[in-house]
Amino acid sequence: MGSLVAKLLLPTLSTLVFLPTISIAAKRRFHMEAMVYFFTMFFVAVRVRVCFLPPKYSIFFTSLSLCAVLSTLAEFDEPKRSTFIMFGVLTIAVRTYHDRWGYGIYSGPIGTAVLVITVKWLQKMKEKKGLYPDKSVYTQQIGPGFCFGALALMLRFFFEEWDYTYVHSFYHCALAMAFVLLLPKENKKAGGAGSPARLDCSTLCCCV
Repeated sequence: MGSLVAKLLLPTLSTLVFLPTISIAAKRRFHMEAMVYFFTMFFVAVRVRVCFLPPKYSIFFTSLSLCAVLSTLAEFDEPKRSTFIMFGVLTIAVRTYHDRWGYGIYSGPIGTAVLVITVKWLQKMKEKKGLYPDKSVYTQQIGPGFCFGALALMLRFFFEEWDYTYVHSFYHCALAMAFVLLLPKENKKAGGAGSPARLDCSTLCCCV
């Protein structure tokens, strides 16, 4: 009986790992990313518990979350940042409608984001004539973040048939860890200095 209850509740409870991710994003002034993470958590949790809800919502926001967190690494100024995010939203929406179960819904946005980030960082290295960003970013942020992201996608596409309850729960955890690790320590494009934003309704609605 206990095992049955665990299997029923674990996929839903595991979505709560996104709460620290949302809080950290808001504290670091990544308000848009915090809002995207919130919607990802909500639709993933609702999808798990309410089976008649189409999976395209949770898949769309999961892919968008990956695109959003990768875009923070590029540190674009406006309007480039908004253009990049909107391009991701539109292409992911089209891909979700076309084939929500295919690899392309994740590989497309991730591949595009990695290509754009690589080009920008190579330009920075050429200007700086040295490594960009610092070595610690690669060892403490990029490397571990991509490892957890790769683990999450492997669990999602290759190992869910083993035991959906536990594998999918670990997928949520790995995905949340990837979001936290890849997110920069601060949002340099958030404006002037001040106290870090707290997670509340106004933060999630981007009203502050």
